[in-house]
Amino acid sequence: MRSLTTGSTLVLSLVAAVPVVKAQQKQVSDAVYTAQSLSAAPAAVAKHATIIRVDKDGSIRTLRSGNNGFTCMIMGTDKMCNDANSMEFIHAMMKHVPPPAKVGISYMLAGDQGASNTDPYATGKTVDNHWIVTGSAHHGLRATQQGTGLHPGQGPGSD
Repeated sequence: MRSLTTGSTLVLSLVAAVPVVKAQQKQVSDAVYTAQSLSAAPAAVAKHATIIRVDKDGSIRTLRSGNNGFTCMIMGTDKMCNDANSMEFIHAMMKHVPPPAKVGISYMLAGDQGASNTDPYATGKTVDNHWIVTGSAHHGLRATQQGTGLHPGQGPGSD
């Protein structure tokens, strides 16, 4: 159960990190960014992963193409390597649309700076948003209404 909770926390921390991405990433070179993003996954995964970077204008650049289905990146202060299903989940959350009902894998071996377990768009701890910080982790993600902060009728299987 903790894995599912921390999986939701991963997505929530990504969404919360979006506003600070620009300021964080302009401070390091592509080489440093690459090394930092790859530190999120085990060496066997990182070795063949794609590396993407969100630029100051919000565009995404591919720094290295990979061939194992994982994409490594830094969102705000969170270093991560995600499979294709997790990337779809993250994309949906950033667009404020219901995520796909697929299971995804995400490595965050460097831990995170925290996220709300009740508000996917919170950017900091409040008295009532159940903020949690996760250490080194390997997350399994699956979209549910309860895990995304979506209202009834907005999530997968809500027809």
